[in-house]
Amino acid sequence: MCCFCVSAWANFADGFYIGTGVSATSGLNLITGYYNPDIKPAWLSHFGLRIDFATSNPLKSVIDSAIDSYMRDGRDVGDDVKIDDGKLDAWHAGVLLDYFPFAGAWRISAGYMLGNATLDSAIFGEVAQAPSQRFYFYLAGDHYYYNGNYFDGAAKINWKYSGPYFGTGFDIGLGCGFDMYLDAGVVLTAKSATMSLSIPHQQLYIYNKDTDAWSPVEIPQLTADVLRAEQDANRKLSDIRVYPMVKIGFLYRF
Repeated sequence: MCCFCVSAWANFADGFYIGTGVSATSGLNLITGYYNPDIKPAWLSHFGLRIDFATSNPLKSVIDSAIDSYMRDGRDVGDDVKIDDGKLDAWHAGVLLDYFPFAGAWRISAGYMLGNATLDSAIFGEVAQAPSQRFYFYLAGDHYYYNGNYFDGAAKINWKYSGPYFGTGFDIGLGCGFDMYLDAGVVLTAKSATMSLSIPHQQLYIYNKDTDAWSPVEIPQLTADVLRAEQDANRKLSDIRVYPMVKIGFLYRF
């Protein structure tokens, strides 16, 4: 190998790194990339390249336990209805260009990210100290009750996103080739989250305004109300087009 090639490679070789950490919205985070503040020419010392991947699968039990701990006995969402028992499945992948303005620890990042996050949760309600009382609630403007004081259903929020990523962060040297990294940023996406509901029809009654009477719900009527409720929720969710990302972990530089 020619002397020039050896010299060029020696100048370039330092700066490769691998790392692992946790992402608040995607689980176990894995990164690999290149950044060398001593590379020549000098303008290159301000830039780095990174591949970023995360998945919730290895940490699923820990994440679900944390969600259940946060939910505790359920979070009230109105009309004595609560959500509980959250389960998260998520992943993301992307390529990022890092810019280090001072060729130091602080960086500004931009790139492209894609991923998916799905949150499943139980919906339930109960009238305390009234074991035989009806459980009333509204759905898409119609008045319902369950024949008893308890009902349960399910809700799912799914967000399949992709788009440009913008963020900032720090690579803090710890010595012996190890760094701690911190990241915070957002994905600007044209795709919004969507929600779906599942409401059991057994022992469910609906109020008929025309006859001023209660009657067992007919499945087509319940399906129509669930669809209207989903559409209303999804219209509100469509205003949210920013997916947040926060990551922390450690990396090793070769």
